[in-house]
Amino acid sequence: MSDLTKIGVIGAGNVGAAIVNALVLRNIGKEIIFFNRDLNKAIGEAMDIDDTIPLVSEMQIKATNTYKDLSSCKIIAITVGARQKENETRLELLGRNAKIIEDVVKNLDIYAPKAILLMVSNPVDILTRVAQEISTRENNKIFASGTVLDTSRLKFQLGKELNVNRKNVHVHVVGEHGDSEFAVWSNAIIGSIKLEKFPLNKNTNLEKLKTKIMDIVKKRAYEIIQRKGYTNFGVAMAVAKLIQCVIRDEKKIFSVSVEANKEYNLIKDTVLSLPCVIGNEGIELKLSLSFDKQEEEKLKAAAKNLDFAYSQIKN
Repeated sequence: MSDLTKIGVIGAGNVGAAIVNALVLRNIGKEIIFFNRDLNKAIGEAMDIDDTIPLVSEMQIKATNTYKDLSSCKIIAITVGARQKENETRLELLGRNAKIIEDVVKNLDIYAPKAILLMVSNPVDILTRVAQEISTRENNKIFASGTVLDTSRLKFQLGKELNVNRKNVHVHVVGEHGDSEFAVWSNAIIGSIKLEKFPLNKNTNLEKLKTKIMDIVKKRAYEIIQRKGYTNFGVAMAVAKLIQCVIRDEKKIFSVSVEANKEYNLIKDTVLSLPCVIGNEGIELKLSLSFDKQEEEKLKAAAKNLDFAYSQIKN
């Protein structure tokens, strides 16, 4: 099996299983190595998804709890993480998840040192930084799903409000994958026209529209979790598209969690979401956005908060 068509997914929970399902439905790759410590769980999910293969694609799914089986994967999505215990603080949970990620990455450095690692576990920005610090592979081969889904939500909502196809909406959600994320409205373009100059309905106030849309984007995950207990299908499709971008060398631009460029003048080693070109080598080019003053302050504040949380778990 070629490295270019072999994909690893670590974690057979709600998100991991949904990622495998999305890869099958989109016919991405030829073999998926589905890793989980509880092998029976991975086998059960793999069998269920396997039943869809004759209807949609030609692919193999192999369930395993052995890291060696991931050795020839081109890219590996990491979805594992502990659930919050009663009376446990967010920082304590983060500390436990950091230890889990450290263990996973150390094993992958032994058995799959050439693979690109795609982080999905939350809080994704901090855990990506943990993975980058632990791993011996280059940082361009470790990145996270970041604000890919948030950006997709934004483009969809803005296109809907402007009555324009979302594919003609060009704007990024950046920063922390969380409550402090923000849209870079100063660079927003509809087709080839700046958002500020795009013809709006005469009753539409642009600033109120921006606030309304960003509010929808930020609350979306909370609303889903409130109703069903977790999110999985949206992020799974976002991850599947990133994996496709790598194995098909598509050179597409996504807002993913990476170590920030020096041009941003942020705290050293900070990891947060910024637009990058993604291809066969992982992060092939980090793009440098220009911000207005308010956006620049928001990015610096996000970097400061993320660095503080990271320093807490390291201490």
